[in-house]
Amino acid sequence: LEGLDHGIAGASVLSKCNDVSLRVIDVGLADGACHYEWSGNVVHSSRYKIRGGTKNFCKGSAMTEEQVGNCLLAGREETRGFIDEVGASVVIFGEVGIGNTTTSSALIAALTGMDAESLCGSGASTTRDGVNRDIVSKKISIIKNAMQHHDPSSIKGKPLQALGAVGGAEIAAIVGGILEASERDIPVLVDGFIVTTAVMIACQIDPSVCRVLLFATQSTEKGQIVALQTISEIATSNNIPAPSKPALSMNLRMGEATGALAAISLVRSACAVMSDLAALTDVLGLEMKSC
Repeated sequence: LEGLDHGIAGASVLSKCNDVSLRVIDVGLADGACHYEWSGNVVHSSRYKIRGGTKNFCKGSAMTEEQVGNCLLAGREETRGFIDEVGASVVIFGEVGIGNTTTSSALIAALTGMDAESLCGSGASTTRDGVNRDIVSKKISIIKNAMQHHDPSSIKGKPLQALGAVGGAEIAAIVGGILEASERDIPVLVDGFIVTTAVMIACQIDPSVCRVLLFATQSTEKGQIVALQTISEIATSNNIPAPSKPALSMNLRMGEATGALAAISLVRSACAVMSDLAALTDVLGLEMKSC
């Protein structure tokens, strides 16, 4: 977050070069040994912040019902205010966190009933030497322990309960932001695995969210495939056209909405084509006039 506050992080660099307004909200950063005062220009703490972060979901609920509601509200309020402030016509959501691919996999497992082995990848731990299988095995074990503790049958298909049981503050806040953007009919350019998980949850809460989705980037995490399929099924069952597949596939593991920020030029190009490209009849008309 300090890198974002100083304008040197991945999202900072990509948003600047693509002329995208950036705002970062701390909704649950765990307290550390050092205290840092955010500048307020880019990063600021939400009044709904969960002090000390979420709890260990293998031992209890990650968040209380009130905390889930507050994080959703934080996402809604911050999104609403920023849209009005900058006059946004497209919204991108991203996240900064450690271990939130595990949280995302746990949420998808809880909500869909899929087994952990089908969902877990290596997250940001992959190096040039390849995937660390020990880390993947540990993630699978964590999710299995969480599912045993929380009784999956009681939370399957119940997004708010799942967020409380195994969710993260940042994911809940993104869900709230997506719901707000959808209600205002503003397209959401969707980043990778973690944001796709939040989108899936938002679609389960309100299927009309499917109308505004543009998927930017294919994740290397297996769980995103399940989330995308679930979103497509929700759209189809509600007579909404299924969103298109992710436009890019670059093996990114950065988070921070970097995949969606890299794809913003594609959105601008598509808009230019739709608004300015001549139809064949227009071109033939020009040729006829010149003869």
